[in-house]
Amino acid sequence: MKTLSIATMLTFVSLSIVPTFASDNGAFNSDGATIHGRSEFALVSALHDRGVTATGVEAWGDLILAWVPNGNGGSTMAFFDPDNLQQVNPNRG
Repeated sequence: MKTLSIATMLTFVSLSIVPTFASDNGAFNSDGATIHGRSEFALVSALHDRGVTATGVEAWGDLILAWVPNGNGGSTMAFFDPDNLQQVNPNRG
């Protein structure tokens, strides 16, 4: 009986935690915001298709700023043209 009570309690706890993880989408806004006409999810997916493992994106003037893991536990900023998603130098003249 004690095993059944522990199993029931663990099931209840896990079911109460799952919705928290399911609704937490990390760096992505859930308010329907767009960046240069695209959703954050669509931009991250498109960058991923190009080999860029962005964890988040935001508008940076007329560019897209992507946060890319640097392999040392941190992230690096990378800038992309919103039309063709080519990486660009943000200090371009």
